[in-house]
Amino acid sequence: GPPGPCVSRLSGRPASSECPPEPGRARPDVPPGWAHAGRMDPGQPVQLTFALRQRSTARLARLVQAVSDPRSPQYGQYLSLEQLRDLVQPSAATLMTVLKWLQAPRAGTCSAGPVVPVPVSHYCPILCWLSLTAERLLPGAEFHRYVQGQQSLVRSPLPYTVPAELAEHLDFVGGLHRFPTERKAVSRARKEPQLAPQLARASFHLGVTPAVLRQRYNMTGGDVGLLPNNSQACAQFLEQYFHQADLAEFMQLFGSGFAHRTQVDRVVGRQGHGKAGLEASLDVEYIMSTGANVSTWVFSNPGTGEQPCAHLHCPCLPSPYVTTVGGTSFKNPFLVTEEVTDYISGGGFSNVFPMPEYQAAAVGRFLRSASKLPPSSYYNSSGRAYPDLAALSDNYWVVTNRIPLPWVSGTSASTPVVAGMVALINDWRLQRGLPPLGFLNPALYQLQKQGLGDVIQGCHLSCLDGTVQGQGFCATPAWDPVTGWGTPNFPRLLRALGPR
Repeated sequence: GPPGPCVSRLSGRPASSECPPEPGRARPDVPPGWAHAGRMDPGQPVQLTFALRQRSTARLARLVQAVSDPRSPQYGQYLSLEQLRDLVQPSAATLMTVLKWLQAPRAGTCSAGPVVPVPVSHYCPILCWLSLTAERLLPGAEFHRYVQGQQSLVRSPLPYTVPAELAEHLDFVGGLHRFPTERKAVSRARKEPQLAPQLARASFHLGVTPAVLRQRYNMTGGDVGLLPNNSQACAQFLEQYFHQADLAEFMQLFGSGFAHRTQVDRVVGRQGHGKAGLEASLDVEYIMSTGANVSTWVFSNPGTGEQPCAHLHCPCLPSPYVTTVGGTSFKNPFLVTEEVTDYISGGGFSNVFPMPEYQAAAVGRFLRSASKLPPSSYYNSSGRAYPDLAALSDNYWVVTNRIPLPWVSGTSASTPVVAGMVALINDWRLQRGLPPLGFLNPALYQLQKQGLGDVIQGCHLSCLDGTVQGQGFCATPAWDPVTGWGTPNFPRLLRALGPR
């Protein structure tokens, strides 16, 4: 069956990483905040990831479309993990050719196989620790150490090459170029509000909590998970960890109105024991309070993570195969009222992924009808456009290190909220013998605005240069590259995506 809700967060802050360089192109400058600490000693090992060329990727793309399109007779007929392995796993010739190349008389060690405990062989890349020969193995590469605070990375400022006989067997070599983009939830202070008389009937609040979200998105206390075979998940990176005690305190403070769980059911990977991270706390607390009473897993990767950026002028992300979530805020920050664009919402067009067919009509309408667009040289209008939808991303309450913190903001907040709602819709579908939603986007774009409230006010922040002066894309009726199709109305979205 499919994995749980796959949702990507997008940050509208200027990104500190660059897009991956293509072979033969010069590497851009090191991102701000990273300091050069010298050339690597030839005797020190370097960890590299060799991504083996997968087979049948065109067929896989057709299958994904077929099982994800509600109009298809194959809708919901997902492949098993074993079927997926048999379809795309690299050929034996590819595996042996690359291993033979790596294990020739060189001062390095390699290991092949999955990096997480799934029983599928040859599905993950080959991980290698190489010393002395790394630069000889990849002509052109030159390994240097870079530091930022307590973090230390080895990267090459120059492009690499591989022997011609290897090119057909490798997709790429990871661990050479990208620097991690640290995505942080941010805190924003507000002044006390002056309420207009016509707004006095709206609900007053001092920050977004699960109760505020449920009120805004028309969720009741009964909108919780019921089935033991349903699950949801989130991930934590860059030494960001959640604490079970924080989750329990958060639910004690904010979870009295609905059935909920106070513990994550499983952590896949290493769970650190230092201070909790604000980002990780936010993710876990809001996916578990929105997707309440649903079994929750956390995937933990404490490493540096080579995350490309998601920004108007350097958009490597997002993949067409994830559902991306933008951000909104209340028009009056202390009242549960209509939503407008949060200026930190990410959005734009990818420079890497072409526009998928499922969104071509909606994006085309936006480009034809928008009254004000950035200069055409600032974005790739034929790339995958994002976000797909949005939710509140401003002024959340979070418990971290046993301390309740107000005014936490970012699309790191809106993303787990949407993921939790999708998990609840899956619960309803499973109760009625239907498959879970899987890849959501084809269905979402066919619904257009069904189940979603259109956001038509506000713009996000872009580059502070002399041409656009911070002006990014702006919200418009229907789909736009700031808030997508809009924000959820849960009961209507459930009717649209749930049991028919």
